[in-house]
Amino acid sequence: MRLILILLLTFSVFQNASSNQKDSSHKETPQFFQAKKISVEQLMTEVHQRIDKWNWDKSLFPKTGWKENGQSVFGRPLIYWTCGNPKNANVSLFLSAVHGDEVTPVYFGFRLVEWIKARPELCEDSFIVVAPLVNPDGFLRYTNGTRTNYNKVDLNRNFDTPEWDANALKIWKQKYGSQRRYFPGDRKASEPEIHFQKWLLEEFKPSKVLSIHAPLNHLDFDGPITDEAQKFTQEYIKSCDYLKKVLEEAKTGLRVLAYGTFPGSLGNYAGRLKGIPTITVELPTIDHRQAGNYFSNMEKGLHVFVKYKIENRPSSLAKE
Repeated sequence: MRLILILLLTFSVFQNASSNQKDSSHKETPQFFQAKKISVEQLMTEVHQRIDKWNWDKSLFPKTGWKENGQSVFGRPLIYWTCGNPKNANVSLFLSAVHGDEVTPVYFGFRLVEWIKARPELCEDSFIVVAPLVNPDGFLRYTNGTRTNYNKVDLNRNFDTPEWDANALKIWKQKYGSQRRYFPGDRKASEPEIHFQKWLLEEFKPSKVLSIHAPLNHLDFDGPITDEAQKFTQEYIKSCDYLKKVLEEAKTGLRVLAYGTFPGSLGNYAGRLKGIPTITVELPTIDHRQAGNYFSNMEKGLHVFVKYKIENRPSSLAKE
């Protein structure tokens, strides 16, 4: 467990600051918006316009060099970037900006790509995939963005996990008082951004996943556990668990928290259901002025995460 001890020793302990606003209660799901497809260059022009008020370095947000697979509800491209040999067994998948009003993860995802470009040795025996803007509609909608996508669905509650039908809407009503910002959707896996993330998991078969959020100031781990993962070897489970320990030793300053899983969450789907060790990093705040500091404090942990190799991976999860 030397990956959660270098994403938890490189962060000094920050104050929690959450400026999330409550959305209105759900009344009905908006109709699927049929939009003309927007180009990657147009998307990045929109991103530049949004970040202009924060004085972020726009060179970290290039308009070219992106791959795409599918489009958002509004028609914006769902972009990703890769580095290394896709045949390498050590595959890291990074996801950021799943919630559009969490702006520090937006900076983190795009800067991560430029950081890796400057360190090509990281890709020598690894394959790295970064999707820096999973929810472009949420980030670019309204003045400050919105947690949900264009259909007002929480993209971290819409994966098709086994208990979704029975519990997703029930928990949304009982635990969250039907707040729109946590709405799981009327149907599981109904959103194109969910299918994009599922495609990344299927296409590249990552050996580990790191998802960047804010502002809860902790680090959460989801992966195969003995009681729920009889199909996984004990050696594989130990290797996944060791990944958690390594991140703890990375001195990120984040609290390690067993946050639990929700119906339709990425941790539930990728970690519990698919057995891929999935780490959720919650940056301390959504304060755009702190975005650069948060990334700098995570660098050591990022290096350890990329280089860490999961051992004894079951053949069902391995790359062909």
